Amino acid sequence: MPVEVIFFNVGQGDCTFLWFYKVQGGGGGGVSPLANRVGVGAALIDCGSLLATPHHSTVGQPGTDDQRMVGHIRQVIADRLGRNAGAAKDRLDYLFLSHPDADHHNKLGALLCNSAGTLDFGIQEVWYTGKPQDYYGRQTQGFIYDLLAQGRWGNLTNGMHAVANAPWQVPLHSASLPVPIAAGATGMPELSLISSSLYAEPGGRKEVSKVRGKRSSTWKNAASLVFLLTGEPASGTSLRQKVLLMADAEEGVEDFLMGSDLVKPKYQRENNLWLKAGHHGSMWATSDEWVAYTTPDALLISSGRASFGGTGMPAESHLNDIRKVLAPHGIPQPAIAPQQQHAYASFQKGKQPPFVVQNTSEGICTTLVESPVGGRGWLGVDWHLIIDDPQPGDYHLEYN
Repeated sequence: MPVEVIFFNVGQGDCTFLWFYKVQGGGGGGVSPLANRVGVGAALIDCGSLLATPHHSTVGQPGTDDQRMVGHIRQVIADRLGRNAGAAKDRLDYLFLSHPDADHHNKLGALLCNSAGTLDFGIQEVWYTGKPQDYYGRQTQGFIYDLLAQGRWGNLTNGMHAVANAPWQVPLHSASLPVPIAAGATGMPELSLISSSLYAEPGGRKEVSKVRGKRSSTWKNAASLVFLLTGEPASGTSLRQKVLLMADAEEGVEDFLMGSDLVKPKYQRENNLWLKAGHHGSMWATSDEWVAYTTPDALLISSGRASFGGTGMPAESHLNDIRKVLAPHGIPQPAIAPQQQHAYASFQKGKQPPFVVQNTSEGICTTLVESPVGGRGWLGVDWHLIIDDPQPGDYHLEYN
């Protein structure tokens, strides 16, 4: 059964949507048209932004950059959930809050609720890492507070649209945890939680990265919910595609995953491997060792134009390091639609503006793709990765 993974453009932030579907009716030899897809389940990982970048399709539409950006994401998700069958219609099976950084969760209310602050979509399960107060601090109103504060999720109910189960604070997991979607359906891709809450609190003090010190954002990033999506075996083989969804996980989490992979390698490339680069392509993530271990076909990077301590993400210097590591492996360039050559933006120190848009035909896929031109501001695209359509082992990678 195929799954579409949409890496939404949110500027400086993150939002990933997984839509599981079956195909009805005829289709040709390529990926099935949207009209022939019937959804069976869906999951949303985060939706936040600190510096919005609107989607390129919204040029000329009314509203602020933020309103245009969120409105586009809402339209696409509503379309997919509206194509779900039966009880899954207009419902998320899972909402995952990867970690308590605002650029991963502060747009969820605008995305999922109406003007009255109640849900326009159902949510079956909510999983989060950290503690509720890490998400809303002293704030005692708003979507995240009603979602995570004990006993308040009923305030979000709107007719049939409700949070069905109490949100679950995910503890530390040392082994992968299956995430059941569309239970009972045959030929389902496998979604697993492979890392969470990767930090300790000895004596009430959080133990964090030795590399980056005791910054609050460091433990939050280390606590990220990290997922592995595994497709069906390609015909006549046992080889399967993999999608690694790293949230803001950095090198410490990468080391943890490689160290836990000794008995049965789970995070290495078999057929194709698609890597959602950790922490927006930060230099503190996607280490040389992790790239050499996973050998991804493409890097999907949620990119904005914000700078942090004088640099931005991804930096062209870091991408060049990744290119050098991958070069000896001879991995073919992925097929990219609508045309192989595509734009990507990266931070280049000393340039003005420091984010530079270039063209490439390789698997460097950023959501930031167009610098201001003709009076318009920065613009972005979404990346759509479809696996196992039309056959197990097939893929379709597209930007639009």
